[in-house]
Amino acid sequence: MNDEGKKNTIEKLKYIGKEYRVLHYRNIQGGGGIQEFDHIVIGPNGVFHIDSRYWNGDIKFTDEGVERSKEAYTEDPTSELHRHNFVMRELLKKSHPETDVVGLLCFTHPDCQLSGSSSGFNTMKLDRLIYAIKSYKPKNKLNSTQVREIEKVIKKNSNNVK
Repeated sequence: MNDEGKKNTIEKLKYIGKEYRVLHYRNIQGGGGIQEFDHIVIGPNGVFHIDSRYWNGDIKFTDEGVERSKEAYTEDPTSELHRHNFVMRELLKKSHPETDVVGLLCFTHPDCQLSGSSSGFNTMKLDRLIYAIKSYKPKNKLNSTQVREIEKVIKKNSNNVK
């Protein structure tokens, strides 16, 4: 169940640090529809949107997409991340055009084995999520005022799903 993965991610993000602002379960309008974001993290090194997947088994990223040893899920989650990237960039381009927007695909099931990586997005297990965010090197750093402003823009243009 993907809700279990989202709950695991929420718990992990509690420890990211006070310089980051964290939002969960946000619907944002854009790109001809409404996109549901699992998690959004805003910090000095950019805006990160995180898709949590509670997939177990072997997950392999290849040039053709995602291959799974468990057939329960067959969709390629990167297509959703592409839509999220587009919507978030559109939302922020007027108020913060120089902000890095980064999509992360986080696999939260303890019995998940990852190999390869997505060509467009960082992929990781939950234990590497905070490291992936904090170690990201942005083109332009944000100060604490800008982080709060971006959080306000996202809250103003979205609603909480849960």
